[in-house]
Amino acid sequence: MAETQESKPLKQTEEQIELQKSFEEEIKKPYYDVFYLDNFKLPYEKLDVSIVIPTYNRCPYKPDTMKEDMNPLVWAIKTALMQKPKIKEIVIADDCSTDYTKELVEKYQRINKGKDLPEIIYVRSDKKVGASVIRNVGSKKTTGKFLFFTDDDMFMSPYSAFGGIFTFNWLKDQGINVGIVNLPFYSRSSIPNKIVKKSEIARVSFLRGEYTGNKNAFPLEYVSPSNNNETKFIHNELHLLKPLQIENSGGFFICEKDVFMKIGGFPDNIVLRGEDREFGFRYIENGYTIYLTPDIKIHGVHGSYGLKTGKKFEGVDWFIKLDKSISLKKAMEICDDPKTNTGARINPKDFIYDGILSFFILVYIRNKKSATKWIKKVDKEFVKDGSTSLFTADKILIPDEKGRKEILIHAINHGLNFIINLEKTEIKKMKKAIEELKKDHELNENVFNILEEK
Repeated sequence: MAETQESKPLKQTEEQIELQKSFEEEIKKPYYDVFYLDNFKLPYEKLDVSIVIPTYNRCPYKPDTMKEDMNPLVWAIKTALMQKPKIKEIVIADDCSTDYTKELVEKYQRINKGKDLPEIIYVRSDKKVGASVIRNVGSKKTTGKFLFFTDDDMFMSPYSAFGGIFTFNWLKDQGINVGIVNLPFYSRSSIPNKIVKKSEIARVSFLRGEYTGNKNAFPLEYVSPSNNNETKFIHNELHLLKPLQIENSGGFFICEKDVFMKIGGFPDNIVLRGEDREFGFRYIENGYTIYLTPDIKIHGVHGSYGLKTGKKFEGVDWFIKLDKSISLKKAMEICDDPKTNTGARINPKDFIYDGILSFFILVYIRNKKSATKWIKKVDKEFVKDGSTSLFTADKILIPDEKGRKEILIHAINHGLNFIINLEKTEIKKMKKAIEELKKDHELNENVFNILEEK
């Protein structure tokens, strides 16, 4: 493999320099501090929230040893337990880990027993089923009204659950049929990774065959002097920022359990890297809206454990103020050690392959011409130019042009075969339903069962 060529940073204009200064000043304001809400009496005494943490091999170190706190799952569990106000329960959904995951969870269950702390529930698959399916498995064990999905290498700031619930309920009070509220999460940072326009955050176009992520960004419009406090906040005392309507979901979000179950949860098919996007479209296509709150004080610090990027931690090291076991800086250094048999970590070639494949399928079943546009875009930007920006990734190793072309061709081939098999299954179901109708000349229960079967 050849490493991607890093472009030299472009010279900033005076306007861009001023904007960056305004951004840096904006995020220093006291109402972005993760402890800002300590100063107020909150409207909820307890949150009817079940935090679901899907996990796979994020406990390489044995419990009750000097290295226990180097296990990423510890960070996720500890910060879930620290939520203010308290949540109802934490569900650890183990995707057949082969390390110390079970032992570590059992330790926390023993520690919590008999205390006024959220219950910790453990469920384990007896075979590896993938991130989507294990999330669905975990969600079935919950009893809360709301589900809060997070990652097993995420530090949740103390008011994340509260901020998400407050925002969700505020949107409902406005008469909005909200389905999901995403919270900001920053890659190895406790401050936004960049600043972009609202129109560039989490957008998908089936007409153009393209999407943007940027859920780790801060909206430009909230920095602009033209904005004022009356339009920027949903609560002028708590200073919670107004959410933005977006078009694809991430992995750090809140939703209502009953709706989650009605729309069928996460997809359990070939869509690997795009499961969050496909999941979000299930909501949109069923009449619900998706939002992102860009409020910094309710963020998550995402470690991407096992991914080597060389990125150093940025921002305020707030966790060390709550727990002396490890600093965010040290935790992010641990995450930068390359590993594959953990979480959703895969090699760069497979990462890109899955990215091409998942979005191709997602678009093709909705707009065939746009799926072709997506492939043309990948061919130009990735294969010919060697850029990985389409996959919201940088500083990763990629093959030479010949190898890049092979990745693209194999992904298209795989995707088309999947769609053919999908169509064959649907046609087979329809033929069975037709035969049933012909047999009895009436609409009976067998017809409904055939049409509804997966």
